[in-house]
Amino acid sequence: MISIVPNWDRDVWLLLASRGLRSVAGGALGVVTGLYLYYYLHLSLTEVGIFFGVGAFTAPLLSLLFGRLGDKYSRKAVLLLTLAFLPIATAILLITRYYPLLLLAAALGGFGTAGALASGSVGAVAAPVQTAMLADKTEGMDRSVVYAIFNLVSGTASAVGALLANLSYLEVFYVALLLSAVSLFIVLPIREEHKPRRRINGDPNGDSKAVTQQVRRDLTYIKRFAIVGALNGTAQGLITPFLPIIFRMVLHVSNGVVGDIFFIGGLAAALTSLTAPVLSRMFGLREAIVIPRIISTIALILIPFSTTLYLAVITYVVYVMFRVSSLAPQQALMMELVGRGSRSTVSGVNQASRLLPSATATTAAGPMLDYLPLPVPFVIAFVINVVNIALYRRFFPNPRPTRGGVTVID
Repeated sequence: MISIVPNWDRDVWLLLASRGLRSVAGGALGVVTGLYLYYYLHLSLTEVGIFFGVGAFTAPLLSLLFGRLGDKYSRKAVLLLTLAFLPIATAILLITRYYPLLLLAAALGGFGTAGALASGSVGAVAAPVQTAMLADKTEGMDRSVVYAIFNLVSGTASAVGALLANLSYLEVFYVALLLSAVSLFIVLPIREEHKPRRRINGDPNGDSKAVTQQVRRDLTYIKRFAIVGALNGTAQGLITPFLPIIFRMVLHVSNGVVGDIFFIGGLAAALTSLTAPVLSRMFGLREAIVIPRIISTIALILIPFSTTLYLAVITYVVYVMFRVSSLAPQQALMMELVGRGSRSTVSGVNQASRLLPSATATTAAGPMLDYLPLPVPFVIAFVINVVNIALYRRFFPNPRPTRGGVTVID
């Protein structure tokens, strides 16, 4: 890892800085927004669920659209456009309490997206094209290392953002607005390298047979990533948007304490993400996804039974750190298994397939939490995660990166 970092060019560092700033804003908004709606605006959990559901439903549609546009046209232009959504959404939260406009903010900001609390993925409509741009600029590297470092920065920044819950609601929104705006302007100097092309993998002769084989291979993996993404999104959507409210409700603590819980979890998750390259080399990219998710799934089912502060911290930290540690191998696996011309598309499809079911699950979880015992959505999520883990082993080969960036398929 030490030998790779100095070789990164300026654009990679700018992408990293932008991701970090957006994650601080996303980490703060991910903790505070639900609390603001429920405790300050006095919305019901059903109304909060609709708010999060709108955000979770719109984000994947935009991700899919802009992921495809990034492959077809300019990735830089698409990145700039999508980065503008979060500051606009935050500004809406600042200036109005009108519920329809709040729903517009949810749609633009991606509030309620699965995993938002763990990795600053509020505002993650920009993620697919950002992932593809990063892959373009790190050819020949071990991408599990690159994505692990990005997730380390994102997770740490998101954890720092969670500490902003100690501020007032309006102060949090002002800080998030500033940081998300800067995350947009900081990527303006990035060079556009992606050249949309009809031929696959640089085939100079445009061999139609080679093109057809590559397209079929890409489509197969895109469909498989869509299936596992849908299951993952459903499980996460039932739980993650409501965790701040659940912790405050069950533990009877302040917003600041809730923010501290997510700071500890986010920091632990960020540090754990550094193990991803090691696990990827030891066990392969697929197993570096499966093994941490087994552990996080076990921790997930224990959360609703954690009725003391210390137990809640332990179960949440174990859950989030192992879930986040699987993200870098997942990103690397997608980029390895599809051709260069399909990278924004597969990332967008994976995000869309994850977040669309998440939207439905989040909308359904509000009434569940209003009228059913607390463990019900956790049990449903546990079962879905078990199926998801099994399908990863059925659907995908197990590429094993080396220090030189060469991948061997088991």
